[in-house]
Amino acid sequence: MFPLHLLLLISGTLAMNCSNSDDTFYLNTTTGEISMTIRIQKENITIKDKAEDILKCYWASSESYVDCTSMNVTSMNLTQCQTVQISEANNSISKFIFNISSSKCEVTNCTETAINALVREIQEHPSEGPKKLRRILNIRNMCANLFSNSLTMKMMFIGVERGLVHSIMNISFTGESVYYDLRDLALTVFNLANLTSADDKMVHINVPELLPENNSYNLEMWIPVDALWNIPEEKRKVGVVTYKSPNQFLFKEELVRTRVMRIEVEGGRRLENLTTPLKMKFKLLDSIIPVNYSLSCQYFNEYGNISLPDTVFWKTDGCVTKINNSVVECICNHATPFAVLLIADLSIVSVHWQVLSYISYIGCGLSAFFTAISFLTYVITTNSRGDNTNTIHVSLSGALFLLNTSFLVNEWGASLGIRGVCIFIAAAIHYSLLSCFIWMAIEAVHLYLLLVKVFNTYYQHYMAKLSVIGWGVPGIIVGVSLAVKDIKPLYGPTKMTMADTNQTNTICWIMDIPFFYGMNLAYFILIFVFNSGILLTVTTRICQLQHYGCKSKPGKASQAWKDICTVLGLTCLLGITWGLAFLSYGYVNLPILYLFSIFNSLQGFFIFLWICGTARKDREQAASTSTAKPKEEMYPGNKPYQ
Repeated sequence: MFPLHLLLLISGTLAMNCSNSDDTFYLNTTTGEISMTIRIQKENITIKDKAEDILKCYWASSESYVDCTSMNVTSMNLTQCQTVQISEANNSISKFIFNISSSKCEVTNCTETAINALVREIQEHPSEGPKKLRRILNIRNMCANLFSNSLTMKMMFIGVERGLVHSIMNISFTGESVYYDLRDLALTVFNLANLTSADDKMVHINVPELLPENNSYNLEMWIPVDALWNIPEEKRKVGVVTYKSPNQFLFKEELVRTRVMRIEVEGGRRLENLTTPLKMKFKLLDSIIPVNYSLSCQYFNEYGNISLPDTVFWKTDGCVTKINNSVVECICNHATPFAVLLIADLSIVSVHWQVLSYISYIGCGLSAFFTAISFLTYVITTNSRGDNTNTIHVSLSGALFLLNTSFLVNEWGASLGIRGVCIFIAAAIHYSLLSCFIWMAIEAVHLYLLLVKVFNTYYQHYMAKLSVIGWGVPGIIVGVSLAVKDIKPLYGPTKMTMADTNQTNTICWIMDIPFFYGMNLAYFILIFVFNSGILLTVTTRICQLQHYGCKSKPGKASQAWKDICTVLGLTCLLGITWGLAFLSYGYVNLPILYLFSIFNSLQGFFIFLWICGTARKDREQAASTSTAKPKEEMYPGNKPYQ
């Protein structure tokens, strides 16, 4: 690396912009910063160094990585304008190699192809482990944008770093441990060859800390002795790494509240399925826990496939979380990178999960059964097929039937472990859910035409147009979402965590949180606000009719209860009960969560009752007014809600 840190000892301002000619360089200093600009073949390469900050290099305006052999700057007169002839320059699209005096420098543009090749070259020649590890840390720091935006580069870097840690662990040393401070991480290698059967069941290890002033955040760890007995004594080395920053492990904007710690055993051996688990104690960097958030011991699964997001990133399998004030104790049955994460507190105690599951399965089973009956009745009954109102009811029932049946096979599909099946079920649930929302909006539009607009409500190909919207729009959304699965998988296995046991239940659903909120939540909010406005308008109209009816027909108090039942029925029909989701955020709102599960899992059954009730009223009205002209003939294609 350029020894620019030495220049920070020099006081005063050095020459600025000495020359703009090719093949020259000049040094600039300001308070606490040194800038070196090299001009080669009309290209500027700028190297900036700040006190207590990482070295940065820019090729024109693009981030680049620079690596130079030592340069003797003490022989230069830095108080005067200096120009140094560059003796050699080899230019390529992504790399410059040039000589300044006795120093050879290599500048690599931070492109994925160039940096990947550079890191792979380091990986293939892992000798001089500490030096090579320092080098790839510099590459990551200088190419920060590349590693921040590319998940593939992040995973590649983590794998190469792990390999270099093992190459350092292979270096022989005397004593019980050896410590390496690499600025961005600290590594301590422990020699545990002298364990005997007389030792305790757990070996206490002091985890390395990067800065002495951070003793208040020191980590502690205990490794079970029985996990090491099968390892030969000469190979019984354990490497423990602590990281200054968790950024290289952040893939989904996770909130890490402690240091990240890595545990490795010499030879690449993996400690897993331990009979006696590891025990670690983390001290929180920030003890303030926001409302509706909780702390969770998690590990980073670095052996997953980046193309299958559910196989990598942070997971909770095999770990139990215990909290005591600002200290979090993690007990895990395997050794990998660990940390304590701050997670949205959407976990459910296992007993409530079971009860809610029973309610949902029973409700969805009943709804699926009765929506199927509604559809069969519609197909068999000739009169029903000519009524647009019934057709819309049955279309909503059909969407609910698809939603309920796909929900009933959800956990079964996830348990198969076949990714294609899980993606299909998740996509089916999403399609049917979006269809339900749209048909609820169509119910609201049709209700408005019947009870508010009333006149001029005949439209050509009315039901055909509604069907294209109700079934086609969700199909387009889900189809596009499936089409991008090779770029960013959106559907697949998703884990639900139990708050009391930390166990997980896998379901097939949307894996990408921004897509979930951006699509489902925004989509439903629009429909919920629209349907709520229609319901308010219709309720006002019903109250007006009730007011006029009481004047002309006194003594009809029972009519008020019928109107209340009508409003409640319309509330279910328009999906207003789904709005309980806005009140059920967080674990503390279990009553709302139960109401949400009951009302919405039974929505298909309630709509069946609504259809039966309106059909009975139609028959009674037809019998009493058999000599009158039917209203359907006055307003073709529409029948009012009863």
